Amino acid sequence: MVEKARKEYLMQVQETIKIEILMGQTVGPLDCKVVELQAENSSLRERSQMVEELQAENASLRQQDSQRVEMLKSAKEATAAAERKLEEAVGKLSEAASSLAALTTQRDAAEASRRSLEAEKEDLMNVGADSLIDGFELALEQVRCVLPELDLSQFSIHHSVVDGKLRPPTP
Repeated sequence: MVEKARKEYLMQVQETIKIEILMGQTVGPLDCKVVELQAENSSLRERSQMVEELQAENASLRQQDSQRVEMLKSAKEATAAAERKLEEAVGKLSEAASSLAALTTQRDAAEASRRSLEAEKEDLMNVGADSLIDGFELALEQVRCVLPELDLSQFSIHHSVVDGKLRPPTP
């Protein structure tokens, strides 16, 4: 910009000198000084305008910078809040995983206890059935001792008595 202003100044001085020579006037040192001062004044105006433009641009950039700083602060706060929520969620998830592991252990223990109780129930039912069979056989033995001529082949533990009659088991 400064070079441009100097070139314009020199061109003005040259034009002024040409005009004065053509008109037959002599160029005095004061005239040259006036042209120089006018050129400098023009250059200063341009510089002043450039300074104002730069100041305006600087103010705009500062405003944009402060807006960006505020946006960054907001983003930082939002990130911190999200991190806290994530930590809470991870804590709850960890608690849930521990609780799930404990419940799984309890379920497995209950399942094992159920199987054990079912096996014990099966054994008790077998013992009870064996006792009934043994009791029935013992009763038949006693009847054979008292009435040896009686045919006991038609009697079975599986038969039932309905309306005073002996009924075979229904399949």
